[in-house]
Amino acid sequence: MIKILVAEDEPKSREAMASRLRSILGDRGLIETAADGNEAVLKAMQVRPQMVFMDIEMPVKNGLEAAAVIKQQQPDVHMIFLTAYDRFDYAVGALRSGAEEYLLKPAAETDLRETLQRFFDVVPQAAAEESPFQTALNVWIRRHYTEDVSLEAAAESMGMSPFYFSRQVKTATGKTFLEYFTAYRIEQAKKRLRSTEMTVSEVGRAVGYLDSNYFAKVFKRATGYTPSVYRSTAKQEK
Repeated sequence: MIKILVAEDEPKSREAMASRLRSILGDRGLIETAADGNEAVLKAMQVRPQMVFMDIEMPVKNGLEAAAVIKQQQPDVHMIFLTAYDRFDYAVGALRSGAEEYLLKPAAETDLRETLQRFFDVVPQAAAEESPFQTALNVWIRRHYTEDVSLEAAAESMGMSPFYFSRQVKTATGKTFLEYFTAYRIEQAKKRLRSTEMTVSEVGRAVGYLDSNYFAKVFKRATGYTPSVYRSTAKQEK
């Protein structure tokens, strides 16, 4: 049984999130809810959830404060923050409070499924510990990889100068921002080519490339295959 707590002060959003999680997990899930930070702390003590979806902006006790208390009491709980504000300082605050993911409201269905799968359906490969900057960068990229984003725009969005941001990315990842950003896009394209019937053009647009020819060139440079050949090879290997 996967026990999840949803802490959200807006009733419709709270019930909608709980309903979506129940729909995804079915009989495997036990979903409880809380309307503010204090109630979240109390419910967490009672239910002992494995995962908490925590809204940041809540009355009485905000999500960051509630999360810090819950993580202190239950260090193994997976803390997923929800917010309507795409702000770097919120992401940093969430991570410092023990968050493992940071989702923008309303959370997309694919984001919810990927988050649940990350912790409950597959065994993650061992990975080197990420710095707080890299974790925040990864969260930001997941939110913006479908957009036409320049280094300058990314740096401004994360509250840094382009020079400082570029240096931080290189230090954290060993790659330039464009290399790191492109690598994420290509991984998302590979997933779609393996698991959907989307055309190559549709896959390209879904990961931020409006020009299908340019997408094919970038994909081949990264993988050694054209998108069509990659899809054909992946199907043969199943």
